[in-house]
Amino acid sequence: MKGIKEIRSRIRAVQNTAKITRAMQLVASSKMRKAQQLVTSSRPYMLLLTEIAEKISQLNPKKLRHPFFERRDVKVRGIVVVGTDKGLCGAFNQNILKFVRTNVAAGETVKFITIGKKATQLISLAKCDVIAHFNVSDRSEYYELTPIVEFLKNAYLTGEIDSLEIIFAQYVNPLVQAPTVCHILPMLDFGNELERLRQITHTDENEIMDDPRPTIIEPDIASVVAMLSQMLLSQNIYRIILEAKASEHSSRAVAMRSATDNADTLSKELSLEHNRMRQSAITGEIIEISAATGNL
Repeated sequence: MKGIKEIRSRIRAVQNTAKITRAMQLVASSKMRKAQQLVTSSRPYMLLLTEIAEKISQLNPKKLRHPFFERRDVKVRGIVVVGTDKGLCGAFNQNILKFVRTNVAAGETVKFITIGKKATQLISLAKCDVIAHFNVSDRSEYYELTPIVEFLKNAYLTGEIDSLEIIFAQYVNPLVQAPTVCHILPMLDFGNELERLRQITHTDENEIMDDPRPTIIEPDIASVVAMLSQMLLSQNIYRIILEAKASEHSSRAVAMRSATDNADTLSKELSLEHNRMRQSAITGEIIEISAATGNL
């Protein structure tokens, strides 16, 4: 009977765990849908900004006089790693860390900036140089980016870092989150960035109509370039964080669904074992009663 009581206790524990993981799956799925909507709405805006930047560079590349558009020797790489604040999302953060290791060569001087508590822990445990860390809530409000953008901008302009890249999990679909590296600064090749954005927004270049009208820039190209550079930096980081959040919620929803399915399977197996042990105990008692009756 002791074994039967232990199995009953295990069944109740597994069923309670399944209730928790099922609730977490529903919450993560709800957050995933909201994040997915934000991602799909942010991509076209980033595409438009990049098209404007390419248009200005084609008109007069020499007019793009801004530190963000100037090539420099890369002595110190700046890499932003976007992870999660919470766990229970499968191998999400570990995959990001593996991708970081494959993109950093031995002997390179790299300074890391982390977004998310788990990213900070993993990068610090890897004995990497973390110069700053930030947290962004699940709502990913635009105002939360202000300290991040300001820090990255100042680090680049003061020469603390000579390039800026962001490693994150790009949202593909609820089942696929692809670790990706995106080059942010300096902004040199708008053509490749346009091609990449058109791929993820499913925009066919052949369907884009050429506009023969002349381009008028007001009030002057210097003011427009200064504002455009800031908008490109802020919007690109915002889009990447939205991509990472959508990937995080998707990964957590899948992980919790897998945990729930495993808990249900284990509960059924334990129930079968419980029934077998109970049936065996009943059969044993019947045999004992029959034997006792026969001896009378």
